[in-house]
Amino acid sequence: MDDFQKQIERMLAPYRAIQRITEPMRLMQQNLQKAMTPIIEFQKTFEHIEKIYASIHKFENPLLEKLEIFHRIGESLKSYAENTPEYLLLIAQNGWFIELDSRLNFPSEVAFEIINENVDNANDLMINYYSENIDRIFDELKQRHPDRIEILNQIQLSYRDENYLVMIPCVLAQVDGICFDFTRKKFFIKEKDNKYLPEISSELEKSAGNFLSIYLSPLQNQTPIMVRENDKYKFPCKLNRHEILHGVSIDYGSLINSLKVISLLKYISDLLTELDKNH
Repeated sequence: MDDFQKQIERMLAPYRAIQRITEPMRLMQQNLQKAMTPIIEFQKTFEHIEKIYASIHKFENPLLEKLEIFHRIGESLKSYAENTPEYLLLIAQNGWFIELDSRLNFPSEVAFEIINENVDNANDLMINYYSENIDRIFDELKQRHPDRIEILNQIQLSYRDENYLVMIPCVLAQVDGICFDFTRKKFFIKEKDNKYLPEISSELEKSAGNFLSIYLSPLQNQTPIMVRENDKYKFPCKLNRHEILHGVSIDYGSLINSLKVISLLKYISDLLTELDKNH
């Protein structure tokens, strides 16, 4: 039995970091992205370990306790992979996008409030999150996109000065610009033969790995920020890039709308940066 336990311990050694991820939960995603294989591959490995778990006789043993922890982690990751795309789309249809750096259960928290028709609560969660992380987000954007530092500095200054009417159109322009830097395509240019979705949607679908594909649902479906002007009535959020840049909307200048467009900019930057790292 000692040899068997040693063999199991050697097999589980690569996953010790995963146990530490569970306490606290907010660190799980960072380590998941940096230290783990894509979730689908992880699930295949987990299924193999689960067979071993099921075959071990149920007696008091520290090893069994570790396997039970690993079993719970696997179930959580499986649920995350299955439900997160739906959560992210629901959130995007309400005007928000979630950066890849957020804690793992944040999309479900926000989506839960929307599903229960507590949209104000969902907005408060998003406002608090992006307000608290705004300086870090700008620092990351400047580091990733050095050619745009001066523009990003001006956007950040406008945010601090609450000059939202000027800031919001500039952020939307940078969404197009960052996409063009990475793909030579613009975010708000649509593909007619792909349900009028952004040009980069098909590009990301082709190149994204299993883990990154979890986050693509807001780009694979229509959301209010990107739809044609006549279609925005279909969504609870009316913030629309076309109406802003063409002067139709004149009442968009608010804190919540400024954070919504920043959330989009960070989300797009996250996706393209991760894609660039893996290719």
